[in-house]
Order: sequence, then structure tokens, then C-alpha cells
Amino acid sequence: MSSLDVLLVIFLSILTTVQSALYRFIPEDSDLFVDCADQPEMNGVTDWANLLDYSCDNEEIIHARGTVTILWDIEQTDRVSLDIELKKYARGSWHRTFLSLRVIDLCREMRDTNSIVYDSWSKHIILVEGGGESMFWERCLVKYRYEPFVVKGETDFKGMNMEGRHKLVLIFHACDKYNLPKPNSTCLEIPGELVKV
Repeated sequence: MSSLDVLLVIFLSILTTVQSALYRFIPEDSDLFVDCADQPEMNGVTDWANLLDYSCDNEEIIHARGTVTILWDIEQTDRVSLDIELKKYARGSWHRTFLSLRVIDLCREMRDTNSIVYDSWSKHIILVEGGGESMFWERCLVKYRYEPFVVKGETDFKGMNMEGRHKLVLIFHACDKYNLPKPNSTCLEIPGELVKV
């Protein structure tokens, strides 16, 4: 057996014996969302939604309830996409991680009972003012009310230490009915800490 074969066997045995660890994301601010510091040209929290009735408690888990009114100046015929990325703070600056998600059509995903968007967000909507549930499905960017629910910011990571300061960056884009991008994208951040549970 050559030395390369020995190294390969050692490497594979390490990979198969690596234990996973459960991590929890704890937001650093009770307001949860803040404007993106490195995207000043984009809309921020107050341009996107009225979150005054939305409350979160970050004592290790996030509790959500209340009313959210979307203020973003887009048309109901626009397609909304969402990019989500986890960044880590290290050596004095923010760095990309391997975790990112792109939702091509947010309104469609909000209705799809098999989607992560539905499971974590829209299944908790209990009333839409001005038209009931059918109004929500026709116009996904309106005022709606949540039932009280818990957002579980927990996940398993295998083979790496993810502890430390992180932020979730959410960028909402709109395209018109001709699929042309609109200039009023919105960028929100949720800064916090990943801790091993």
C-alpha cells in the first residue's frame, strides 16, 4: 500500500467518524431586523414593512406574534425573489459561508405547503385584513397577522465549529411582469451568535 493510499484511508476514516453538533442562532437585538450596513443603496427595514406589532423574544429561542404590514412599493403583478446568506464575523470583517438559499418566487413558495418558506413563515398566518385568506393567496404582499409561534433557529453541522458571531442577510428583489428587475431591492440583516447547544 502506497503512502497516498494510507493518507486516503486515514482521511476517509476521519470523515466517517466526525460527529455532528447542534447549533442555535441567538439574535443580538430584540428588534431582530436591522438595515444592511454594507448595502446603503438598498431599501431597509422601514421601507420594507411596518414591524411595530411584531415581537420577538430572544431568550435562546425566538417567539413571534403580531401583525406585519408590507410597505414595499411594488406592484401585485411583480415577482419577488429572496436571497438568504449566512455570514461569519472573523478577523475584523464579515465573510461568506457555505450556507445560502435563493427563493425565485416568494409568493409561490408561501403557498407551497412543501416549501421551507411555508413551513417557517406563511403557515402561521391566521388572518389577512381586507379579504380573508383568499386575499392573501391572491396578493402575498399585504397586511397579515401571525398566530403565536416559535422560530427554531437550530441546525446540525458536521465536521466544523460554527460557533461565533454571524448574521443572516436577506435581500428581496422584485421583477416586473416582463421579468425586468426593479431598482428598489430591500436588504435586511439579523445579527446574532451561533452557540453550540
